[in-house]
Amino acid sequence: MSAMLLARLARSARPAAVRRFADAPITQAATQALPRTIPDDALDFEMRMYVHAGRKLPVPEAHMISEYKVKLRVKVEDLGLDEIGEARLAYLTGPRFDAARGVLTLTAERFPSRTENRRYLIHQLELLKRAAAEADDEFDAAWRRLAEGGE
Repeated sequence: MSAMLLARLARSARPAAVRRFADAPITQAATQALPRTIPDDALDFEMRMYVHAGRKLPVPEAHMISEYKVKLRVKVEDLGLDEIGEARLAYLTGPRFDAARGVLTLTAERFPSRTENRRYLIHQLELLKRAAAEADDEFDAAWRRLAEGGE
């Protein structure tokens, strides 16, 4: 899958998978945990902790917001998607996907806890994987046409 092919796909209209993923209303069923399909050893998390020595914070419970930031990196080959599924995932994630290395990077600092942000990223990755695995006639036809060298 070349970077040029991904760039050409990015300029096309939003396929149905993107519309379903981006425009889906948040319901209670959508917020419940999905079954885990990605092994823990495929996930690479990065978290930072800041230690303040010699200076007291105005409020002892106060923390820097960046302390809660969690970054998840995963190799797309570890997700078990076929080639067109990888292309769909690359399209869905946009600049978060590094085509040269085949690595997807997701970041969260939505919750005041690293544990919650980590759980949120795993949930988002499962949603992305599910959306990328679903067939999308519009996207698949455009991808095949570009892969064959046609316009």
